[in-house]
Amino acid sequence: MLRTDTSSPSHSLSDWKILFPFWVSAEKWKAWGLLGLIIGLSLLYVRTAVWFGIWDQKFFDAFFAFHVSKALGLLPVYIAACVLSAGIYVLQTYLTQILSMRWRLWNTKIYLQHYLKDTTYYRLEHDAAQADNPDQRIADDLAQMTNLVLKLGLDAIQAVMTLLSFSIVLWEIGGALSVPLWGHIYHIPGYLFFGTVLASVLVSFVIEKAGGPLVNADYQQQHYDADLRASLLDLRRNSEQVAFYKGEDAEHLRFSTHLSHIAKNWRKVVHYTWRANFVGTFYNQTASIILWVLLVPKIMVHALTFGAYARINAAFMQVRSSLQWFVDNYTDLASLRSTLQRLAEFERIIQQKSIPGIVCKPTNQNTVSTHNLVLNLPSGQTLLDFGSLTFQAGERWAIYGASGSGKSTFLRSLAGLWPYGSGEVCLNSPKAMFVPQQSYVPAGSLRQALSYPLPPEQHDLHAYEVALHATNLGGYVSRLDEEQVWGNILSGGEQQRLALARAFLFCPSILFLDEATAALDADNERCLYDALLTFLPNCTIISVTHHQALQDYHQKQIILQNGRAFF
Repeated sequence: MLRTDTSSPSHSLSDWKILFPFWVSAEKWKAWGLLGLIIGLSLLYVRTAVWFGIWDQKFFDAFFAFHVSKALGLLPVYIAACVLSAGIYVLQTYLTQILSMRWRLWNTKIYLQHYLKDTTYYRLEHDAAQADNPDQRIADDLAQMTNLVLKLGLDAIQAVMTLLSFSIVLWEIGGALSVPLWGHIYHIPGYLFFGTVLASVLVSFVIEKAGGPLVNADYQQQHYDADLRASLLDLRRNSEQVAFYKGEDAEHLRFSTHLSHIAKNWRKVVHYTWRANFVGTFYNQTASIILWVLLVPKIMVHALTFGAYARINAAFMQVRSSLQWFVDNYTDLASLRSTLQRLAEFERIIQQKSIPGIVCKPTNQNTVSTHNLVLNLPSGQTLLDFGSLTFQAGERWAIYGASGSGKSTFLRSLAGLWPYGSGEVCLNSPKAMFVPQQSYVPAGSLRQALSYPLPPEQHDLHAYEVALHATNLGGYVSRLDEEQVWGNILSGGEQQRLALARAFLFCPSILFLDEATAALDADNERCLYDALLTFLPNCTIISVTHHQALQDYHQKQIILQNGRAFF
């Protein structure tokens, strides 16, 4: 589904609430357990980094004091610590991947439930409030969200732990800075730490100003990329029609338009990305200058050994790295924020309540009744004033009318798919079956396609054979378990016959046929209606048709004309 309105919603803190349901769900204990273990490994990893700083000072002090044997004696311990550190990192990464997949699967299941509940998937395609490309939001955005949240979140936790651990080192080793001013000497404790913090905060502020619009640009890029993919999928689904029309040039123009949008927005992404990256990279490359300037007072009083410098430098780099978490991850944060916007927007739309309109009431009777039924267009304009009517059990009705008179819309209202309008519909839905003009034929075995939406085990082999022979599809009996994309193999007429074969398997008490035999020749159409009367003699049948020849198979008729129904 393509969206014409490409403006992104404004970012809101409420967008972040979609992160929380998983952590309070039935999966919460396993999730929190994994997260706790990962954080524990992060703390252990930070402690090994602190130990490496201490080792650096001992090694370089011994090395540059020409105590070679002492320095070399420290190497075995260093190698063992490297093995331990690598093992911690690998295990942490492995557990993070497990947690990410569990979170993604849980989210996807929940979103699919909401998407399929109460025919929400149908409403999204027909309501004015549309969420473009729901397939991308469920399949891609959820995966990207879990990966980015865990990556950024765990990195942030590790950054905090690193900051706490190495800030102490930087504070203690750096000591205090004595500044003579106006006849007094002021002592600034932990000046190395405060100088590092101030530099990182200033850079974070600058990078937010430079790259702020990247969030909206990323949002639009995901939208345009998804539109291109949806158009390519449309071509796959309709390849034969396009080939008959020789529509290659038209399709190429359509794809070129999408590519033009992608390229135009990509320039914005690149522009804001390079601005943010320039600030971050420039800071990374010049950060050592900050340390050198901060160490000038120690150099002037000869209070710095090479070993001490090595440890201070290691602590400074760790603290700086922790403080510039925002700087280093800015582009990923922008991607996460745009992804959360898309998911939050999608969630708000799928949770919207249906508009009040036509009321559908269940009944245990095999009758279908309407009471003061009026069908409107989504704009509110009246399409059809149907009125009140009862289709008695076992009756067969034919509905005629010009194209656009509301025939198919009337059936949609009976199925509960068309809420626009007013009035009341009473229907025994579990016993009813709707057969549209173009039926859905899922890929898989022919047995699965025939039994849809029920599992193929619902019927025995004899039932399938009878249904196929009754619809003049007996030649496919030997291919019942053959796996194929049957929608591409069966002709339009064969697909309509297969849809009626489903009716013979399901044995509904009420059957709605929306031009379900329009692709068939007159002989096949008559044969199918003869079979319907034979296999479903007591079924209430309501047929939407243009063929007057089918009038003989129906006892009554309805003519839709000039926005009214004539019985």
